[in-house]
Amino acid sequence: MPGLRNIFERPEVASVRRRDDGALEVRVTGLACNSICVRRTDAALRSLPNVTDVEFTADPDVFVVTSDGPPPDRSAMARAIHAMVVAPWVRRLLAALAERFGRRPR
Repeated sequence: MPGLRNIFERPEVASVRRRDDGALEVRVTGLACNSICVRRTDAALRSLPNVTDVEFTADPDVFVVTSDGPPPDRSAMARAIHAMVVAPWVRRLLAALAERFGRRPR
């Protein structure tokens, strides 16, 4: 579930599952919010070749990706999502500080 505690994590493609209808269920972890992060991830997935539609379900952070040709592979989706991260250096710094001081947000 998107939440501010995820600011300490880099968004990642946690799993990809092909549904019976051919669409992909892409579970993404590390989203910090339900607004900007979800919209930017949606736009990143839509930018991939052959993708025709993307829908988001907040629990458990799944994007349903529909394509009209070969679907994008996991690494292409991960690269697109990583490219959309706002201020990645801030996330890396916060993660390093949290690890250094042994703290994780609740």
